[in-house]
Amino acid sequence: MLGRQLLVLGCSDRKRGVSDLLPAIDRYDGPYYRVLRNYLREHDWPRNLSVAVLSAEYGLVGGLTRIKDYNKRMTRSLALGKAEDCCKTLSAWACNHDSVILSLGNDYMPALEKVTEGALRSKTSVFEGGIGEKQSQVKSLLHASGASERRVAVHPKAGSGKVSYFLPDWDDLLDANFDFRTDRFSGASRTERNDKHCSILMKPERMCDGILVSLAQHLSGKGPLRRFVGSDESSLAPIDLRSRFGLADDQSLFGDCGAFSYANEEEPTISIEQAVALYDLHGFDFGASVDHIPVPYVTTESGKRLLTEAERSERVQLTKDNAAAFITTAKRRKAGFLPVGTIQALTPEGFISNVRLYHEMGYRHLAIGGLVPLADTAVEAIVTAVMSEASQLSPRPWVHLFGVFRPKLQAKFRELKVDSFDSATYFRKAWLRSDQNYLAPDGSWYAAIRVPMTSDPRTLKRLQEDGADVRLLQAQEAEVMRLLCRYDRDEADLEETLNAVLSYDAQLTRSSDSRSLKEKYQATLQKRPWRDCRCPFCREQGIHVLIFRGCNRNKRRGAHNTLMLYGSLGQQI
Repeated sequence: MLGRQLLVLGCSDRKRGVSDLLPAIDRYDGPYYRVLRNYLREHDWPRNLSVAVLSAEYGLVGGLTRIKDYNKRMTRSLALGKAEDCCKTLSAWACNHDSVILSLGNDYMPALEKVTEGALRSKTSVFEGGIGEKQSQVKSLLHASGASERRVAVHPKAGSGKVSYFLPDWDDLLDANFDFRTDRFSGASRTERNDKHCSILMKPERMCDGILVSLAQHLSGKGPLRRFVGSDESSLAPIDLRSRFGLADDQSLFGDCGAFSYANEEEPTISIEQAVALYDLHGFDFGASVDHIPVPYVTTESGKRLLTEAERSERVQLTKDNAAAFITTAKRRKAGFLPVGTIQALTPEGFISNVRLYHEMGYRHLAIGGLVPLADTAVEAIVTAVMSEASQLSPRPWVHLFGVFRPKLQAKFRELKVDSFDSATYFRKAWLRSDQNYLAPDGSWYAAIRVPMTSDPRTLKRLQEDGADVRLLQAQEAEVMRLLCRYDRDEADLEETLNAVLSYDAQLTRSSDSRSLKEKYQATLQKRPWRDCRCPFCREQGIHVLIFRGCNRNKRRGAHNTLMLYGSLGQQI
């Protein structure tokens, strides 16, 4: 079995001449990079392979590092000037690799000679010969990796009447070994903890037909698509998203742009080239075109500003123009994902005309955006219009609804044969509502029992500012948790447990009506709905799933709610 290999490629004069930031291996268009991209069209990224680039502009960077276009040629003197930083970076990366392979021209070698002829000499090899010979050696290295053939995206049958559900991911990882008894993580940081996505921890139960991942995550510092700095070792190879989410062969990866995250901007912060590159590089099955939501107003530093009808119409037109360019770019680059045309409009009639327009562009998968802030009546009118138009087209397009579930409209959606939707509503209800935090198997909602953590920095600061007796509160907190666990084991009285919860809660000056709170908590404790659920979280953690306290309880409850939602769609749970 091959050990971990770090392949270092020299940059190329030939580049994709777009102004947007692109991953380095997508920015360069020389022979090595074409060989790599051709290989990745047919295979998964080799699990043992990391790729770095030695750039005349940026120095030594990971292959996934997003870089701008530039015009600079590597020289021996330039390489020598970058040697100190490059050698330091390579030495750090090499610690976690069994071998380092250099495919570099003579002008590049001075940047790495010191370390490869010294400390890394035993694990370094160099591809020799001309460009053609090195190109052949890169190709041979890739084919020797034993990577699996790239998954062919499953083309869903449109209008079958079976609705698919995609769970939006926002880096919702859980500590698989979290200690609920002591409220302690299994490690001090994420890298030290056994963090897993909730869909993995929920197994063997299935909670979705796939995961929706937003490219907007790359705008932040978290998530599998986050923006890397050049020396970040995570930039050397893409995360295996299917493994990260524990997806089965019949579950899909769906990428979208996360348009709500840039709704206040004049233009989308994600370009067409970026979207196509990221969807393709990370192995998505479906990739949505770059849209811009025609929101009624934007939030600026000076407050809210209403958009004119003309401004909103411009966003709709931009979305259409982007859709046309997106599918053209995906086809030109022979991308491995299925393009999904995202539609925005101001009226039901506008959506109807766009459905036909997108179909003429070549889209066989459509997504309806901008529905989240609308009332049920408006959503129903738009979806009815869209599905009526879609049913008249041949082939009939597959239609996805972005961000909406709408329980009251589910019967209508089924009647119209909507193909799929995504929604995080039930997941987020676990901590965003005061009374509907836990969905029981019988369809009833229950309030989670709030036991705030005095160790939370914000809570502790507020208590200290209020002059509260923190030690006394900590003792009460521990007693409440002890009583709740004893109550779950039938060792404590309901009234005693409920009074302890309410007494502690009152000390933290909650604003909710105490009588209403008592009634909600009493219903939860009397019914003990967790005992009727067979999901892994309820079976293993019991009452802890009903305790509103920290992300590891709250997000497990959210995952439970999502499982219940999935079951309500007629899927087996």
